[in-house]
Amino acid sequence: MSQPALRFIHASDLHLERPLGSIAEVPPQLRELFLEAPFLAAEQVFETALSERADALLLAGDVVDFDRVGPRAVVFLNEQFQRLAEHGVQVYWACGAADPPDSWPASVKLPENVHVFSVGCVESLEHRRDGEVVARIQGVSRTQGEAISDDGFHRDANGLFTVGVAYGTAASPGTEGDRVHYMALGGQHHRQTVDQSPGIAHYCGSPQGRSPQEAGPHGCTLVNVDDAGNVKTRFVATDQVRWLSETLEITAGTDHEALERQLADRTEKLRLKYPNSDLLISWQITGHGSLLYHIRPGGVSDLIVEQLREQFGQQSPAVWTVAITCDAPLEVPADWYDQETIRGDLLRQFQQLESESDIPLNLAQFLPKDLLEDPLAELAEVADEDRSLLLLGASKLGIDLMDGDDL
Repeated sequence: MSQPALRFIHASDLHLERPLGSIAEVPPQLRELFLEAPFLAAEQVFETALSERADALLLAGDVVDFDRVGPRAVVFLNEQFQRLAEHGVQVYWACGAADPPDSWPASVKLPENVHVFSVGCVESLEHRRDGEVVARIQGVSRTQGEAISDDGFHRDANGLFTVGVAYGTAASPGTEGDRVHYMALGGQHHRQTVDQSPGIAHYCGSPQGRSPQEAGPHGCTLVNVDDAGNVKTRFVATDQVRWLSETLEITAGTDHEALERQLADRTEKLRLKYPNSDLLISWQITGHGSLLYHIRPGGVSDLIVEQLREQFGQQSPAVWTVAITCDAPLEVPADWYDQETIRGDLLRQFQQLESESDIPLNLAQFLPKDLLEDPLAELAEVADEDRSLLLLGASKLGIDLMDGDDL
């Protein structure tokens, strides 16, 4: 059955209330951009809907937490909705955890092109073009504390292309898109297609990454439907600042200077690859060699970070090195463990602590007495999942400080 071709923009998790963060030091020249990036990325979502001549914008939740942001977000969204209205673009908004339907200020009327789905049960709306019904849009907003029920989603009985919009789903893995032709999902900050047949279920991710944990391109999804009902999706980048997580492998012969050169070369290539984006890069060093136990907080990696920031971080766009870390196992000559030296004693103690997890790590004994009852004393408590990482860091610190000494 032939049907009109359709075009949608699928976006979610705009989180206008959340600036960029989760790093110890924000580049001075990027501080304002850290605050503005969520709004700039969201503006690009609306601009994409206009430039691509989309029929509709699908918002799958967590657009903004009005309790954590001022009136600016209301004004911004209202202006963007009005822009879409002037071009006949409809907005279908399924609210999520941060933006329940009743959070929009009652004093500000939403434009008529914005349809906010209610909570509790799936609503089914007819999407019209020039007065003709060309698709069916179904959606439901999230009930706080409850998963979205998929029971109300169903394909149109007359064969119209059917879109579902929701903040997550309770469907079992692999069946998330079975009830409609395209399921527009929100609630995940990374892009992912979780079902492809018989219907597509897709998380479009957030338009802007906000931390090193949200590395990689972020944006919205353009959904094209041809007259045979076939669906093609295309990622559209909207992020204003891009977080990158890069891995560099070194060999046993790599020294401090060689590592610095390799990182500088790779940074230059990334700058050329993304010439129009400010980049925030987290480096993970792997491989072999004694240099690995010098790459630690306070070690040689801190010196290289400063050099890379000076070389690349002052440009526009900036390429800022967030950190250089190394989680590779400690590599030392086997005979060091047998030596009757301070270093040998240290290595044997760490080896025992690593193999016998029931030995407690009582770090509170190293605190000043006046801090033992202070809330900061909680920092001395080592969780089981942090034990191995702590021992690795401590062993690298010890070996680094004693490297080259016959102790």
